[in-house]
Amino acid sequence: MFGGVQPDHGLVLFASLVICIALCVVAKPLGAKLGVLAYPGGRRRHAEPTPQVGGIAMIVPLVIWCAGALFADAGRDENLLFAIALCGAGVALIGFADDQKETSPLSRTLSLLVFLTAAFAFEPQFTSHTLNWGSLGPYPVPMWFYYPLMAVTAVGLVNAVNMADGQNGVVGSMYAIWALCLALTTTGAAAGVAWVLFCCALVFLAFNLRGRLFMGDAGTYGVTFVFGLLVTLAHAKGQVSLETIIVWFFIPVADCMRLVISRPMRGESPFDGDRDHFHHRLEDKMGKHMGLLSYASAVGLSSVISATMPRFALVCLVVLTAFYFSFAFLTDSQAERAAKSDGDAEAPQNGGDKIVSIVGDGGSDRRRRGKG
Repeated sequence: MFGGVQPDHGLVLFASLVICIALCVVAKPLGAKLGVLAYPGGRRRHAEPTPQVGGIAMIVPLVIWCAGALFADAGRDENLLFAIALCGAGVALIGFADDQKETSPLSRTLSLLVFLTAAFAFEPQFTSHTLNWGSLGPYPVPMWFYYPLMAVTAVGLVNAVNMADGQNGVVGSMYAIWALCLALTTTGAAAGVAWVLFCCALVFLAFNLRGRLFMGDAGTYGVTFVFGLLVTLAHAKGQVSLETIIVWFFIPVADCMRLVISRPMRGESPFDGDRDHFHHRLEDKMGKHMGLLSYASAVGLSSVISATMPRFALVCLVVLTAFYFSFAFLTDSQAERAAKSDGDAEAPQNGGDKIVSIVGDGGSDRRRRGKG
């Protein structure tokens, strides 16, 4: 049995995975019923209406597993499971509402902060009195600074992943990588949750890479929020250093910061979508499949190394920085031309190109306020 998943939780894990697979299989009618189909048009060049239910297919099994673990006697982890199930599902509903009908960025942010506050109230272990730097040792931090830092980090991470959700396979692969790293570094219920997310992410990827479904904002909000809670707990317990955490999230967060700065410099809103994301730049240089492989490999190798050998985290960060900025600026003029034209001059996908869509998972790269 996976570490952190107790024998009496095995049946619940199996049931959760069956539900995840079932939701992915019926994604098309489910998406139509829930009103969360992504229709082709503009930068969306998938061939047909595609359901944005990947997040639902991950959150529902996770909540079921947490509930099963609670009933099976979670002991001292019951507060953690309750916080993850309730608050993770709540944030997923925020994203789901946005998938159905556009909601304001302010309302989404305030709602996310409400659930973040609730999670910290349910589980005191999320709170840390130090910032645990692996190479520098713990650094004391006052609570008046720590809580706002966690709020900014949570909002920033959710939006960074949402902005990265523009090509099939990108977010799903990062979810699988982060879940594996957390499963290897945490214990108890946290490790169990990580294994559930890992398995569900692999199921989602199997369907997503074939263009069968997208993650949707329910996933980029809810699932990412859960990852944020797990990482916060791991850091508070001293299981993961800040250097390692920075390595894990470096590429999506760095890309988000670059776009928020570069878009206003081009006279655009930082919330407007374009084809200037890092995965687009890799695609322009290497092609769709090699670009995705390079993206996932960079995140995967650096994350696993920094998780299992934390002393190399700073080395991984230096290599990631070089990799990111090499491709983020190497094709700068080409990417800017593509971003301005929104890719309309390119031919729509067909045949084998349907496997990885340009703007895929959940259509989160829509030209509207609050979207990457």
